[in-house]
Amino acid sequence: MSFLWPLALVALVLVPILVVGYLWMARRSRSISPDATLGAGYGDVVNLGWKRHVSPLLILLALTSMLVGFSRPQATIDVPEFRSTVVLVFDTSQSMVADDVEPTRLDAAKAAATAFVEAQDDSVEVGIVSFGSTGAATLRPSDDRTAVLASIDRLEPAGGTSLSEGLFAGLSTIAKEPILFLPDENGQANIPPVDFGGFGSAIIVIFSDGEDTTEQDPAPLAELASTNGIRIYPVGIGTTEGAVVELEGFSMSSALNEASLQDLADRSNGTYFQAETLDDFASITDTIERDLEVNEELFELTSFFGIGALVLLALAALVAMATKGRTL
Repeated sequence: MSFLWPLALVALVLVPILVVGYLWMARRSRSISPDATLGAGYGDVVNLGWKRHVSPLLILLALTSMLVGFSRPQATIDVPEFRSTVVLVFDTSQSMVADDVEPTRLDAAKAAATAFVEAQDDSVEVGIVSFGSTGAATLRPSDDRTAVLASIDRLEPAGGTSLSEGLFAGLSTIAKEPILFLPDENGQANIPPVDFGGFGSAIIVIFSDGEDTTEQDPAPLAELASTNGIRIYPVGIGTTEGAVVELEGFSMSSALNEASLQDLADRSNGTYFQAETLDDFASITDTIERDLEVNEELFELTSFFGIGALVLLALAALVAMATKGRTL
């Protein structure tokens, strides 16, 4: 549970102060002669024992509930999804032809994505994005399985790798307005709020080896996704040992960079997966399918604490009336 106004919790210091004050008054009242000060009826109240403390205790609990409510508590709850959106973002850079995942990294990603799409019903819309040095939306979210599968099948490796461009293209595919980069006073990338409309609970799955060949930082985009409830699920394709890739007569070594992909997941409340075999892909897609069934949403609990306080006050009044009735 979190709080929108956490500083309001400082008021809870009143609770122990009131408890100490009540105990002091109770001890003082026991030391005073009831006949000399409060009348004969007071002795009957004292004879009630612990029951005479029930009403004050309920009032104290009601006050505590009200004070917590003032801090505007909120909790994350699972809300069933009746229609879901998933954007599959494919790294199609030259390093994805490495064969440390058979037959190649890109082919393994395409096979896993195809199996995932075929397992979904019409309530899941799927979009396709590819990226190398730049990103491109191949297909906006659609429930046309034929079009989705055709888009996956057409993917071919080319160019370098820019995780920022891939994530930018993935988010732009579901955004209702252009995503802008405005530098702040320190020259750092600043992204104004973006309206994602009904895609505010989408999932973005990035298939990549994590080797970024640019200096563009994808972190602001991951934080934009998190702000709008969009979770990022990076799937690291490859091995940390890597493989040698032959490109136009040149050889280069390529290995999985998990750190960059893990960071994207951490910043967007998603989950990072590593896939070295086709069996790994099967378990990963199963996990994503389960997460598509529910969406985590922050729900403010202030009204519940207010209702709880009113109920406790009503019970305190009833107990006080019952206790007084026994002294008549």
